[in-house]
Amino acid sequence: MFLRHDIDFSVRKAVEMAELDSQAGARATFFVLLTAPYYNALSQDNLALLRTIAGMGHEIGLHYDCTGFEELGSTARQQRIALLANCLADGLGQAVTSIAQHKPASAGVRETFAQFRDAYNPRFCSKDGYLSDSRKRFGVDDVYGFFRANPRSQLLIHPVWWHESARDRDGALGAIQEEASTYMAEFIREETSSLTRYFQARS
Repeated sequence: MFLRHDIDFSVRKAVEMAELDSQAGARATFFVLLTAPYYNALSQDNLALLRTIAGMGHEIGLHYDCTGFEELGSTARQQRIALLANCLADGLGQAVTSIAQHKPASAGVRETFAQFRDAYNPRFCSKDGYLSDSRKRFGVDDVYGFFRANPRSQLLIHPVWWHESARDRDGALGAIQEEASTYMAEFIREETSSLTRYFQARS
């Protein structure tokens, strides 16, 4: 089974998932969205968290958004994905060789990138061997039965949906929003204090 996690909202939640995977003896690939409006994957804090995930033995891959791909030719698309993968690799200090498309069902194009392992390549993803918790629903009644019947399958789990206490979709997203607000408020306080000390020292 190919275990995959798409980091759409929070790298911190991804670390929690990585710890659970490791405790279960599982190795997963975590796909990072560089163009996410919710987090900056290349910030020093998030890069440190991603290195923590990699240090547990998990793989870090590129989660890429196809917005605007319709206006690009194939060569430009190839260059864009290579650029994003190189940016992530430079930040992490390690190679990025796996990719996964963000929201593939809504994308207007489907490109093949020969230099990367693509999570949606038929070798790793078939109609009968793919299960995802997208929108916090697996779409099957018996998850264990699915994998007993399809042992060579891909399982996609989004860390955003999974919390210590049971939450519905709105509750799960609300928890992420609260986490982000707390982090930003603390960041602003630290920056404000730093600026205050700077100007006091110059006065």
